[in-house]
Amino acid sequence: MAGLAVLTVWLYLESLNPTGTAQIVGYQRTGDPAKIVIIVAVGRLDNIAERQVDETDSSVRVTVRKRTLSGTAPGALAFVPITVGLRQGLGDRVVLNETGTRVPDRGTYELPQPSPSR
Repeated sequence: MAGLAVLTVWLYLESLNPTGTAQIVGYQRTGDPAKIVIIVAVGRLDNIAERQVDETDSSVRVTVRKRTLSGTAPGALAFVPITVGLRQGLGDRVVLNETGTRVPDRGTYELPQPSPSR
């Protein structure tokens, strides 16, 4: 009986946080051919929930799901890098979003460098 109560509460809380798909605005290659960085645009109330990767010989399809918290916040987008591991190197394959649209290649990902001390 306690398990049913916990499940009911969990389902209720999940219903307060609608999920959707994060907008992928590009991808970048890394030094590891089997890893790419997907760049997504999210709002202030969005959290990345999960990512799914489907690979074929000619393409890599990436879906990034987000969970949006309830409430209000100023309308502003943040661009968030998400590292995605692949079964095999990207090579000449194209990267697609969840709808099958080609994702723009934004070059090579470089870690941010610390600001020089003054």
